Amino acid sequence: MALGERLRDPGVAHSVEEIEKVMRGFSLTVEGMSGGLSGVTEWLRAAGHVGPLSGHASVMSERLSHIGKELSRLADAIEQAQQRAS
Repeated sequence: MALGERLRDPGVAHSVEEIEKVMRGFSLTVEGMSGGLSGVTEWLRAAGHVGPLSGHASVMSERLSHIGKELSRLADAIEQAQQRAS
């Protein structure tokens, strides 16, 4: 939450490199969450919770994976913009 407030504050100077690193960190975090949720999904299924509960967990894992990839693409685009500006 503090990071979000800091990034949102126009009075705090940020470099493009810093923003890129933040995006890469977000991407890795979300990908890790996706992997963890995938594990929870498998556990739910193995424990007999097949149906809406494991289905919802599976869908959330896929969504997080997609978001992680999009954040990585954004970090790549930021890096490319920085290289062009240099």
